[in-house]
Order: sequence, then C-alpha cells, then structure tokens
Amino acid sequence: MSLLDAHIPALVAAEGTFGAKTALMRSTISQAESAALSAQAFHVGESSVAFQAAHARFVEVAAKVNALLDIAQLNL
Repeated sequence: MSLLDAHIPALVAAEGTFGAKTALMRSTISQAESAALSAQAFHVGESSVAFQAAHARFVEVAAKVNALLDIAQLNL
C-alpha cells in the first residue's frame, strides 16, 4: 500500500467539503450581485458613475474567482 492509498478517504472527504464551500461562495457572489443591482437605482450623477465602475470591477473579479474555483474543483 502506498502513501497515496492511505490518504484516499481523506481526499474524498475534502472534495465533498470543498464542493459545498464552493457552492456557498458562488451563492454569496450571486447574492452580492443581486444586491448591487438593486442598490444601483439609488445612485445618481457622479455617484452613479462611481458605482458603475466599482460594479464593473466586482463583476470582473467575480468571474476570476469563479474560474479559480472551477480549476480548484477539477484538481481536487
């Protein structure tokens, strides 16, 4: 029996836990996106421009986080 064989149950358990945490993270990002879209109506003028710029950065980072989560889940 190799060292890898001894750790297979731990790896399987970690994969399941990671999947649940990944789903929670994606849900949190989705909720933040929904809240931001709802809050957008309250911004006017310069505030609106600043909000849109910040929101665009958020969307960009959220896409990167989702891509990293996909890669991590594939490699686990």
